[in-house]
Amino acid sequence: MQIRCYNCHKPFAIGKEAVSAALEQISGGEIHHLDVPCPHCRRVNRVSKDELARFAPAQGKQDKEAT
Repeated sequence: MQIRCYNCHKPFAIGKEAVSAALEQISGGEIHHLDVPCPHCRRVNRVSKDELARFAPAQGKQDKEAT
């Protein structure tokens, strides 16, 4: 998942494993976003739950193939 920092406007990436782990963590509680620090300027960027779900690996396809 590519993110552009809101402060310095430099792009950086979040891995698929990190996106999946974040979705599991967010879906368990009442959290609506993930705070991701920029590796360039170290400012925190908020990524919404909906945006994470859009870029998450498709788990629904794996579940359908298993049945």
